[in-house]
Amino acid sequence: MAEIADSSNGPAVEIEQLTRKDMCFQILCGTGIASGLLLLWILETMRNVLFRGLNALHVRPRRRRRGAAFPAGKPRV
Repeated sequence: MAEIADSSNGPAVEIEQLTRKDMCFQILCGTGIASGLLLLWILETMRNVLFRGLNALHVRPRRRRRGAAFPAGKPRV
């Protein structure tokens, strides 16, 4: 079997400790983004339900009268 080479030549990774304030801010940002996506998802679902309902209620359009360029009355000379 081939041995897996250890690649320790890459850049060193330094982990910063978050303060409580930064951690709370990150949690609030994540919650806000998730709430916004949830709102979009709910609105999309409501739109789909509305259009499916309108499609199910599909009523044939009334027969239209022929349109005229001029109002009824004396013909133009």
